[in-house]
Amino acid sequence: MVPCRCGRFHYGRYGAAGLVLSNDLDEVLIARRSMYVHRPGTWAFPGGALDRAESPEDCAIREAEEELGIPASAILVSRTVPGLDHGVWRYTYVLASVAPETPTIRLSLGWETDEAAWVLPSAVTSLQLHPDLKVAWPDLLATW
Repeated sequence: MVPCRCGRFHYGRYGAAGLVLSNDLDEVLIARRSMYVHRPGTWAFPGGALDRAESPEDCAIREAEEELGIPASAILVSRTVPGLDHGVWRYTYVLASVAPETPTIRLSLGWETDEAAWVLPSAVTSLQLHPDLKVAWPDLLATW
C-alpha cells in the first residue's frame, strides 16, 4: 500500500490498472468485487496492482486472466486513459475489445470476483460502482 497526499492508501507500489473490455455488441465487461478485496460488493473493471516494470496494458491483461480467466489472446488493446493521478500513485484504464475470431469467452471467477456481467455502457451507472469508478466513469465514457 502506498500512502498518498490525498490522505488515502492505494494498492500497488507502482500504480494500478483496469481493463475496460468491450465486445461486438458494444457491451463492457464489469465485475462485482468479492468480500476478500477492498470495497467488496461494488462493481469495477478487472484490474489491480502493477508489478515492477510492468506496463498498465500488461497489468490489465494479466489481472483479467487472474480474476476472470480471460486469455491474453482474446484481448485487443486500443489505448489507455488516465484515471486517478496523484503523482506518487496513478490508476490507468486500458481500453480494449475482444479480439476478432475469439471463441466465446467462458468466464472463470476467482477469489476476487463474485460475479461478472457484460452490460451496455449506459447501464454501468445503474450498478453499485466502486467509488473511484463512479467518479471516473463520465470522463471515461466520453473517451469512447
